[in-house]
Amino acid sequence: MQTAQARLYRYLEHLVALEMFLLMVTVAVDVMGRYLLNKPLPAGYELIQVQMGIVAFTALPLLSRQNDHIALGLLDHLFTGIAGRVQSFVVNLFSAMAMGFLAWRIGAYARQLGAMDERTPVLGFPFAPLGHFMSAMAWISAGLLLVLALRMQRRS
Repeated sequence: MQTAQARLYRYLEHLVALEMFLLMVTVAVDVMGRYLLNKPLPAGYELIQVQMGIVAFTALPLLSRQNDHIALGLLDHLFTGIAGRVQSFVVNLFSAMAMGFLAWRIGAYARQLGAMDERTPVLGFPFAPLGHFMSAMAWISAGLLLVLALRMQRRS
C-alpha cells in the first residue's frame, strides 16, 4: 500500500508531465502557426506564460523531495557524517522557512489580485486562482522541506 506522501508525489509527477505536454503543444502550435501559416496562436504568448508558471510551481514539491540543493551540492565534500547531516538539516530548515515566506507572500498577493479582479490582458483569465495555486504548491514544498529537515535532525 502506498503512503499518502508517495501518492502525492505520483499525482504531482503525472500532473507535471501533463502540463509539460500541454505547454509543448501550445508552443508547437504557436510556432507552426506563426512561421508556416503566418497566423500565430491567438493569445499564445499569454497561454505560454501562464503554463510556465503552473509547471514551475507544480514541480517545486518534486524538486524539494530530491533533497539536492545547490548549497548541499557545493559543500558535500566538506561535510561528512554528523557534520553532513547537520548541514543538510540547516539547509533544509532554511529552505523550508524561505519557501514558507514565499508561499505566504504569493498567497497575500493572490488575494489582492482577486479583490481587484485582475485578469490577463487578452484572454481575461483571472490571476487570483493562479496565484492561489502557486501559493499552495509553495506551501506543500515548504512542508516537504521541513519533513526532510526533521528527518536529518532525527538521524543526528
